[in-house]
Amino acid sequence: MRVPLRFQITEFDCGTVSLTNAISYLFDRKDIPAELIRAISTYTLDCYDEHGNLGHGGTSREAVEMLTNWIVNYSKHHDFKIKCEHYRGDKVDIDSIRKVVENGGVAFVRLWQSVEHYVIITAIDKENVYIFDSYYLDETEYDKDDMVTMVFDEPFKYNRIVKIERLIQETEEDFALGKKDRRDCVLISKVTKW
Repeated sequence: MRVPLRFQITEFDCGTVSLTNAISYLFDRKDIPAELIRAISTYTLDCYDEHGNLGHGGTSREAVEMLTNWIVNYSKHHDFKIKCEHYRGDKVDIDSIRKVVENGGVAFVRLWQSVEHYVIITAIDKENVYIFDSYYLDETEYDKDDMVTMVFDEPFKYNRIVKIERLIQETEEDFALGKKDRRDCVLISKVTKW
């Protein structure tokens, strides 16, 4: 059984929740190993804020890279068929995202939403990406932004539709990937055969 995708419970756990959502999107609940959820909880929320509060700085790129390596190693030694590829910088582009998403995978990406923020991309078409953003917002939040549409009736798939034109921007506008040298992404897919 699949479960609905989840929302953050703090201001800082977008990385934790979005990675868990990526796994929930790809796998039935009964097939998700508890060790994987524990690893996500252990490695994320590793950044300090300016006052020295652990976790209040969210999840670092280094933690995402370490967790990606952990998942790859776990899948090699256990019967959990998942593929994860970590990309940084100019390797994070719409073509690589499109390739994995069109084949049933998920892109876990770091983009902008006032600050750097993690979401998952679950679908894509010629003009739009379909995102599940774990940060719950009021339904009128993007009424004045014609590049973003709020969605409330697809809890297993997505809750934002964002124009590709916005996603690929090198700005700090909401849902833009930002400067190419700062981009970060993990492409995650379910492996049907080894």
